[in-house]
Amino acid sequence: MFEHSVKVPRHYKIAANIFKQVSTEGGSVKTLLYDDKLRHFRTNVLFALITETIKHASDIDKIFENCKILEKESRLDPWLAKILTAELLFGKKSLPGKSKPEQTVLSYKDQFEKYTSDHQDDLKTEVAPRPRYVRINTNLLTTSDAIRAFQDEGYRFIRCTSGSYADYLEQIQNLTEEDFTQDYHVKTVFVFSSGTKLHEHELYLENKIILQDKATAMAVHLLAPPPGSIVLDMCAAPGMKTTQLAAYIRNTGRVFAVERNERRYQVLRDFVTKTGSTCVETMHKDALEIKKGDMDDVEYILLDPSCSGSGMDFCVHSYIESTRLAKLTSLQEKFLKHAMNAFPKAKRIVYSTCSVFPEENERVITNVVKTSRAKWRVQDVKELLKGQWNNFGSGMYGSMGTRCLYAKPESDFTTGFFLAVLDRDQKDLEKSLNAEKKMQKEWKSINKSKSKNKESDEVSEKGQSNNVVDEHEDVEHITEINDEDVEEKPKSKKKKHKVDIDVNENGDADSKVTEESDESPKKKKKKRKNDENNQPVENIIEQLSDLVVESTDEVPRKKKKKNKHKEIEVDVEVNNVEDTNDTSDVPTKSKKKKKRKCDPEETESMETQIIDLVVDEGDVPKKKKKKNKDS
Repeated sequence: MFEHSVKVPRHYKIAANIFKQVSTEGGSVKTLLYDDKLRHFRTNVLFALITETIKHASDIDKIFENCKILEKESRLDPWLAKILTAELLFGKKSLPGKSKPEQTVLSYKDQFEKYTSDHQDDLKTEVAPRPRYVRINTNLLTTSDAIRAFQDEGYRFIRCTSGSYADYLEQIQNLTEEDFTQDYHVKTVFVFSSGTKLHEHELYLENKIILQDKATAMAVHLLAPPPGSIVLDMCAAPGMKTTQLAAYIRNTGRVFAVERNERRYQVLRDFVTKTGSTCVETMHKDALEIKKGDMDDVEYILLDPSCSGSGMDFCVHSYIESTRLAKLTSLQEKFLKHAMNAFPKAKRIVYSTCSVFPEENERVITNVVKTSRAKWRVQDVKELLKGQWNNFGSGMYGSMGTRCLYAKPESDFTTGFFLAVLDRDQKDLEKSLNAEKKMQKEWKSINKSKSKNKESDEVSEKGQSNNVVDEHEDVEHITEINDEDVEEKPKSKKKKHKVDIDVNENGDADSKVTEESDESPKKKKKKRKNDENNQPVENIIEQLSDLVVESTDEVPRKKKKKNKHKEIEVDVEVNNVEDTNDTSDVPTKSKKKKKRKCDPEETESMETQIIDLVVDEGDVPKKKKKKNKDS
């Protein structure tokens, strides 16, 4: 390399390094471009410069051999010299810098041009004319509006032939600089002449047109997901096919775009946003980490795994070591197996590479399909394209190989590309769907039982908590009553006293009832004072009223006692009675009377029950009722 004060423009040096790696190691231009170190560069400009150099590499070698530039300029880097020559002869036709390498190449310009003019026919025969393909981003621009926009700029639109594919190939070879037409298969792709420059076009800068080769666009065309489909792009960056998928399904449904590399993921996400692909969900992860059950709704899968990129080398012999090729094919098989088995609703997979090596293509397809648990069938692409294609896979791998498609630069005028379409066996698809439904039902039943158990546990816990609270409240209530209304009594055995109840002729007890009590008869009696006489009164009737229930088998609360061998009548007054002997003036809302006849033994039992209910521990004075004189 020259030592000089003026540095070579950096994008030329980067392009030279990538070109060297692609030519000697068989690397992919796109993969090498998305290195994190190149994040500040316009990768599309670098890609155009590198591919243009690869396209004319054999011509440049002949020019250098004729002029002896590498022999005369021994310090000149040959890879940088080829990049600069491609820019000078086939690119911008000039070199902007004043560095020593640029000045050296410019000094041979006359010799270069003389050789190309003298051997023009030879160069045409060896270099296949490759047209410029432009995909219309129908998310932002319709094809009819795109046609009008180019016509307004002076381009002449030529309708695509309705004849055979061979007629179409002849048509695009005869396009002039002012002509453009639609592609024979993909109608959203326009075809311009090979020398058309669109990198600075307004529609390109607005992401309304995408500079995408027809071969890569064929992958989406053959996958053909209908609008509303759920699609997975397993290796999505930089996003050309991802955004084409979004436009193909009219931004309905969902497109999952997965990319593992951080730098490439950022490029993918930005490109998806710029192109208005609203149905795309980008995912920064390894597609092999997507497990069964994560994305079971996926119906269509596009798989374009890492490959040697040998199809990008138009006229350069691509060298690749056998060990590296073995690693690539192993990874490709792993991706394809995962696509076949991890998505139960998947019905179609398109596998594609930008490689021309059968080891990465037909051999991967046959190895995986034969060993896959799920049943998949390799579709005949020739039938899908109605016979309108020229290049197919090798019969060396049986019928599966011949059912695949190759796009070749010398005959299809595209990049080198491989495509295989795999459809799932209908019975296997139904079996998978039934298994999925069964699994979902089992999960639902398990979750339902879990939720029921959880609810029952919560109810039981709540019930126990409520019981504890209720018991606590009862204790507090009793404590309040004892504290407020009942004086503490010394612990001693309860004494039972016989109480006589005098009843007058009208059948009313000669006692005073001040208020109705809701307390249980087993609870301690409250102290009450007569307002008039200021004497303690036994609230026996109040206690007896608590014993009255609707059942006739219960013991009545208020009884009239004549003697042990006669009938006993019990009158229960619900409302309060004033302290008076005149029963005619007693105000009552309602009266309930229950009469029942008892034999003497039952009478004695009832008296005993009444006596047991009365508890006198010595602190509450009792007073016998005076008998009515008239009685």
